[in-house]
Amino acid sequence: MVTQATSLTGTWPVRMHADKFFGTVKADGQHPRVAALACYRGDVVAISLVGYDTSVSAILASLWSRETVPFTPGEGVRWEGPRSLKRRGESYKQFSVQLAGTKEVHYIALPASAHIAEGILHPPDLPKPPRQEHVETANTQRRASPPPPPTVEVDRTRFVLGNWDEEYPHERSFLGTLYGMRVSFLHKDENHPEWPHIWAREIWERGTTRKLIQPLKEALGMKAWVVSSDLGAWGRLIGDGAREGWLPWRAAGPR
Repeated sequence: MVTQATSLTGTWPVRMHADKFFGTVKADGQHPRVAALACYRGDVVAISLVGYDTSVSAILASLWSRETVPFTPGEGVRWEGPRSLKRRGESYKQFSVQLAGTKEVHYIALPASAHIAEGILHPPDLPKPPRQEHVETANTQRRASPPPPPTVEVDRTRFVLGNWDEEYPHERSFLGTLYGMRVSFLHKDENHPEWPHIWAREIWERGTTRKLIQPLKEALGMKAWVVSSDLGAWGRLIGDGAREGWLPWRAAGPR
């Protein structure tokens, strides 16, 4: 029997707060306004800026050069995040649009870990399982050659973005993020189109309970959640769901 978990009722597209700005950033004497901002461990997960093209470009150029950018919250804005913004150690995507009837532009910038298509098109390599070698062979190799360099840990942390006035993200935003992480899905039965919806809400609820999904407190004008990079923990959650029946994955056979 499948339990009724929380439905992911968020909508597309992710939009910034409709009628206010949350402060300003500064670079080279320029002060674009911040329409939205989300940070994780002091690094920018998403930023939305409004101002003249040259001003906003100067801000983003400073970030991309790994310089810190001062952020001044607006009057009455509660912000417990960093006052000096810096980028994560990964590539970023930026998008812009000219605001109709003005000389200003609206820019949005976010890292690849918050960009759904980037995650799906360029997923990280799966971690390699440790090789079991014969003890004598391994000892011989250690005597004959220097030890291999330490393995560089790949940061598989991902982020899901949502609208500031909604409690949850869009269902497909969440599922797309998990696909990009290579979390295994088993629902393949075309005769049960409701199964992806069940998977989404069950995984969201139970993943939240297991702390695999956590809301970012450092967010203004939007909502954001950090999705754990622990593929082992995600695999255990999926396995539990398939065994216990709250994640349907195959049609019942003939009786």
